[in-house]
Amino acid sequence: MVMPQVDLQVDLSEQAIVYIKEHGGILTIDEAPQTGCCTNIVFVGAHLGKPQEEGYFGVKEQDGIKIFYDPFIIKKDKHYEVVLEGLFKWKTLRVY
Repeated sequence: MVMPQVDLQVDLSEQAIVYIKEHGGILTIDEAPQTGCCTNIVFVGAHLGKPQEEGYFGVKEQDGIKIFYDPFIIKKDKHYEVVLEGLFKWKTLRVY
């Protein structure tokens, strides 16, 4: 399998940086889970920790965080932003 060459452009909000570091300092950006059966749109999501198949992912160090990313869904000319949303135990990372 030929891996696409992608230079991930991502900004992490200050709150996201603190949250990720408090939870191990590893972030994965890949396809977000979807519900429904009639869509061909790929949504990009973020979650804490390493991906299950690390060899399939690109890796980037930024702001003291190790970021794994799926090179097959990252667009070359798109700039991504990861922010922390929610309160208390319902906090979640969102990609824009």
